[in-house]
Amino acid sequence: YLQVFFRTVFLPRAEAYAMQLFDAVTSASDAFDIDLNTYFNGRPIFRSAAAIVPLLHRFGTLLNNLNSFKGENWGILLQLSNKYYEKCGELFRDTVRSPENQVYTSVKWSETPDLQQLFGRKLKQANARIRAPETGADIDREIRLEESLKTERSLHLSELIFDLKRLVCTAQLHQTLEWLLVQFNKVSADRVHTLSRHDGATSVALLKKHEADKSKIVGRYTALSVQCLMVLRIEVRAHCTYYLDLATREGSYYLESDAVEPDQYIQALNADVSAIEDKMESCLPADRLALVFGGISVLMAHTLIANTRYIRHFNAAGNRKMIRNILALQQNLTNIALPEESGLDKARRFYELYDMGADGILKHIAENGVGFSFENYRRLVDFIYMGGSQAGESSAVTGAAAAGRVSSQAETKQNEDYDVYINRLRDLLAQSQGVGMPTASRPESGVQRPTSAQKHTFVKV
Repeated sequence: YLQVFFRTVFLPRAEAYAMQLFDAVTSASDAFDIDLNTYFNGRPIFRSAAAIVPLLHRFGTLLNNLNSFKGENWGILLQLSNKYYEKCGELFRDTVRSPENQVYTSVKWSETPDLQQLFGRKLKQANARIRAPETGADIDREIRLEESLKTERSLHLSELIFDLKRLVCTAQLHQTLEWLLVQFNKVSADRVHTLSRHDGATSVALLKKHEADKSKIVGRYTALSVQCLMVLRIEVRAHCTYYLDLATREGSYYLESDAVEPDQYIQALNADVSAIEDKMESCLPADRLALVFGGISVLMAHTLIANTRYIRHFNAAGNRKMIRNILALQQNLTNIALPEESGLDKARRFYELYDMGADGILKHIAENGVGFSFENYRRLVDFIYMGGSQAGESSAVTGAAAAGRVSSQAETKQNEDYDVYINRLRDLLAQSQGVGMPTASRPESGVQRPTSAQKHTFVKV
């Protein structure tokens, strides 16, 4: 009689009551506000999760203590877990969609299998408390993948999440999902202990089904949790790329006098990164914060070097401004106590080569080895050789007005000198690396070839 009562009356009513409590908790206006009384790794979680987990524990204990079932009935716990996952998924989708109902770029990129694989390795190391530095191959591959997704275009303002509340919600959702996974494992461990009390064959069958049910739930929660963290990492990196693209494509690096401050877009990037880090620090523990911001100095350095192809005019004062930009970025990363990185040192060393002059670059390579690609060296030589195309154009116009037409023969000689120098650069890099290098080519369209009115003297090497 009692078994029939429990199965047909008591459990259905208990399950209905549990579902009513669930609906009341998750439909409240403050369901996804943080609960200041419940923390995980020192950071708060959502109020609705803090209210639902005790319900799961109580119901699990009830089922495990009923001798008639011995933990066999797992259905209501599965329903509650799946329903809360759907609520979390709905919150995530609402958070990562713009007011125009467009999915942000970081979400699209987070669904790329290759990026997921790279991030999975980083996350595995973090979870294992391994502090091994990222391999150069992984760092380079992540940057290349992001470049292929971005293509040659600049990211648009509307593609990025600048609403800090959305970023905070995504971080808090990750933190809540991680806490829920810990709680599920506790409930599961209790049930495993109860199921093991059955006779051998029955216990094995029940445990097998239990593991399959648990695996599905854990897999869904884990995937969403990882995507939240991955979106945050990609978003921060996309912000860096966005501002550095503006700084190099629209910034002025042909100056009559030294710049007093860094480029306006560098200042905006520093303010943006600082604001995001300040919010994330209150939502995520240190290991997760390192995953979100780790590697951005390397990305910054790569972008500042690679984007030389977009700088049309350049001179010594502009070079000093670029170095000021790099120092400002380094100082900002130091101030916000992000993981210690020296990625920007590479960009600073690159632009410092400009002051060595053309022959100084060859001497530096011969003495210190190859630090950059042939194309990067060539663009730097373009800047040095041209000496600033605007100055060349102005002097050409002035010279034309004062002395008539500039000799085409002299311009041809300038071109020949340039080609000879680039060939020397190519040969030196080929000898250092032991591989063939691209043949010499004229400066890219972004940099103007100087007129013959510009005087350049090179010492033969």
